[in-house]
Amino acid sequence: MRQLCLKKRRRERQHQQVQRRLMRMELRKKLRKLQRMIPGGVELREANSLFIHTADYIMLLRFKVLLLQALTSQIGNNKL
Repeated sequence: MRQLCLKKRRRERQHQQVQRRLMRMELRKKLRKLQRMIPGGVELREANSLFIHTADYIMLLRFKVLLLQALTSQIGNNKL
C-alpha cells in the first residue's frame, strides 16, 4: 500500500514538473513574440524591462492616435 502511494505521489510530482516546464516554455514563447512586436524589444533581456518598455510604447501609440485624431478633426473643420 505504501509503495502505491509513493508511486502515485512521484507520478503526480513528475506531472506537475512537466506542466510547469510547459508553462515556462509557453511564457518564453509569448515574451519572444512581444520582443519582436516592440521596437527595441529584442535587446531587452529581462521581462520586467520589456513590460515597462511595452507600457511606454503603448502610451506613445495612444498619444499618436490622439494627435492624428486632433489633426484630422482640425483639417475637417478647415475644409468647411
